Amino acid sequence: MDQSDVLQRVVRAAISQRQVVQPGGGGTKGFLHPAAAAAVLVSTAEHEGVLHYHPDELVIRVRSGTRLIDLQATLSEAGQYLPCEPPSFGAAGTVGGMVAAGLAGPSRPYVGGVRDYVLGMKLILPSGEIAAFGGDVMKNVAGYDITRLNVGARGSLGLILEVALKVLPIPEVVQVYGLTCDPSLAQRHMLAQRRLTGLSASAYCDGVLLVRYQGSKRAKAAFEQALGQGFMPVSNAGLAAVRDLSFVHTEHLWRWDGAVDAPVTGRLVAMDWGGALRWFASDVAPDIAADEGVITWFRPGEGILPALTPRTDGVGRLQQRVKTALDANGTFIGYPALRPSS
Repeated sequence: MDQSDVLQRVVRAAISQRQVVQPGGGGTKGFLHPAAAAAVLVSTAEHEGVLHYHPDELVIRVRSGTRLIDLQATLSEAGQYLPCEPPSFGAAGTVGGMVAAGLAGPSRPYVGGVRDYVLGMKLILPSGEIAAFGGDVMKNVAGYDITRLNVGARGSLGLILEVALKVLPIPEVVQVYGLTCDPSLAQRHMLAQRRLTGLSASAYCDGVLLVRYQGSKRAKAAFEQALGQGFMPVSNAGLAAVRDLSFVHTEHLWRWDGAVDAPVTGRLVAMDWGGALRWFASDVAPDIAADEGVITWFRPGEGILPALTPRTDGVGRLQQRVKTALDANGTFIGYPALRPSS
């Protein structure tokens, strides 16, 4: 029996018994959605493999349980890659988990996020039926964009079975440059450099500003000259640490998303996306003005967990409206972004 049919039977059995379904994969992003005691965990980890890939088409379709590192290895052999460079948080991370989490790495402001590279998907709906949305072509119009609604929905709208992704050729040159400086100086550099041709990452971690160039050999010298003095070629390890949140912290990790020119304050541990994404380590929510950005709890630390509630702002209300429209009976458990209770 096909693995899709097996997963569908499990979901349908849960629906018939009025149980709630919680989709899962490799388990590397469990901190985003802790296991619910009353839910039926349905894992796609064994539902893996490449279904369609011709490099000249720049499209690959895989089963959702395919490990992200295996997808990246397959693409690399053909000289291609997934530009949004999503974090996996471990070797077991899957493509389905990548789509469900919707998290993108340092290249997000320059080439787009996961949502921009998902062309289509097949999933088990809250009704228990299997449906396909989107396709395997760059331009595709097929009614409501259910495909992209599922990106970042954390499995709350259905169980992802297959994903079609747009990929690109690996750039001719990829080079990271580093400059040791304080956060304020790093921000000034980020603001001054944000329109540099070839810029594909601008992040700050462990006292070092990291800037990445992607492009041709011919344009590399002009990029280096525009950077100015003090920047030295370094490895990609620092950007990988920012992408995978592997910088050292023992307290709770908070995610701030706001304007790149907002003042640098608080117990900052890292910046990404040219200063538009910042990470704070603290046992309590950082004191950030509402008009400066949105702060949400992201990952548990070793301290006492603050009281958390689902978002009730405009974004939270929109999430709930989408959930109600597509899963009125609450078949799948969803975990919208959290914020500290007042």
